[in-house]
Amino acid sequence: MPSRPLRVLFVTEGTYPYAVGGVSRWCEQLLFGLHAEFTVLALWGPKAAEPALPLPPGARLKTLHLYRPPRRFPFAGAPLHALLGALERLFAFLSLDVPTFQEGLWELFLLRKRHLYDLFLHPKAQALLSERLRLLLGRSPSLGENLAVLHWLRSTLLPLLALDPIPEADLVHATSGGLAVIPAWLVARRAGVPFLLTEHGVFLRERYLAFSETQPSPAERLVQARFYHTVSRLAYREAHFISTVSRFNQRWEVELGADPERIRVVPNGVDPRLFAEAPPRLEPPPTAVWVGRIDPLKDLLTLVEGFHLVVQELPEAQLKLFGPVPRGNEGYAESVRQRVRDLSLEGHVHFMGPVNPVYQAYHQGWVGVLSSISEGFPYTVIENMAVGRTLVGTRVGSVGEVLEGVGEVVPAMDPEALGQALLRFLRDPERCLTLGQKAREKVLALYTLDRMLAEFWEIYRTLTARLPIEVPE
Repeated sequence: MPSRPLRVLFVTEGTYPYAVGGVSRWCEQLLFGLHAEFTVLALWGPKAAEPALPLPPGARLKTLHLYRPPRRFPFAGAPLHALLGALERLFAFLSLDVPTFQEGLWELFLLRKRHLYDLFLHPKAQALLSERLRLLLGRSPSLGENLAVLHWLRSTLLPLLALDPIPEADLVHATSGGLAVIPAWLVARRAGVPFLLTEHGVFLRERYLAFSETQPSPAERLVQARFYHTVSRLAYREAHFISTVSRFNQRWEVELGADPERIRVVPNGVDPRLFAEAPPRLEPPPTAVWVGRIDPLKDLLTLVEGFHLVVQELPEAQLKLFGPVPRGNEGYAESVRQRVRDLSLEGHVHFMGPVNPVYQAYHQGWVGVLSSISEGFPYTVIENMAVGRTLVGTRVGSVGEVLEGVGEVVPAMDPEALGQALLRFLRDPERCLTLGQKAREKVLALYTLDRMLAEFWEIYRTLTARLPIEVPE
């Protein structure tokens, strides 16, 4: 490791510093907790935004706005035949050919210039794509399908290829297995430095889930699915090391080509001093508490339906929902409120809004609840445990591992199972307190911030020294 401060290019995607949430909190913890010189490369949407979270002293921020054309490309003079050859190799993602795809990506990165913006709409580019889609679809794509796919590729890729100047770094750390991988891998290869990948949720799995919420054409769905699949495989193939938050993620990563000898599970952590221990008594009425952002992935509709079953058996039961409604989720929040009205639960389910400090929310519950259909390593679970309260959670991401022995885990999207598990706790306050104490002890033993920071500093130090990293069996 160099004698000067370690220089880290820290690549985020749709999270820190522009959005709050679990991954952003983890980013903030690392940047403020590790003694390195950070440049944050943030992948964000097309509109300019002000950071929602602070950067540590000395850190630099560079933003790549996806889905809008970059103002300029730093290199010029690339001949058309070279650009088209690189683009043809890039299209190899349609056949899931990772080595050819990444070489095409690398060539476009080296050849990038202003005219690259027009390359994707060149008649020869359209013909190359049309032939590949014809083989996959079993029919010729329409002109509209072809242009929609090329526009999506152009608006997605070009901002990532236009990175200029290229930051100097001793280590590149991508915090997502998605689009963040592309600039992270390109910079690491260009600089000849290690590339570290961290995944919280498995990006590819979450993209597949998101397809159910959109209505792309068959050609667009096929192209996007194969593109994200290929990028994920590139990440697992090229990362010098992978840290992940759970064994659940690890199984996905290995299945997609990651070397198990280069993966370590590093759980998220909290500072127990920030989560005051809850009183060792439970005041009536029996209450369940949910904390998070109101979002379809949190599946509050299933939670409300499950709690309807609780109220039928335990009429005094209460459910408190703490958290904000992110911009764009207003329609989903209203659908949850409507479901509460439909089930006549207005006197039992309460929308409490955000709370600060958050431990005050956990203190109000006999039991916490998490009803998500997808998670990585949710902070709300270990925060709830840190104050000395047990939980019911769905079997997603790391939740089953974290709650083992200290809570209950049920299948996702199963209101009856969720309701019955909550009912068992809300009828048994002594069980709530006993498992709650065990939950706090588990956090203190396994899920502290100090432990997480120490593991990442070891990974940083060992990677930059070009030494092998020990992976526990």
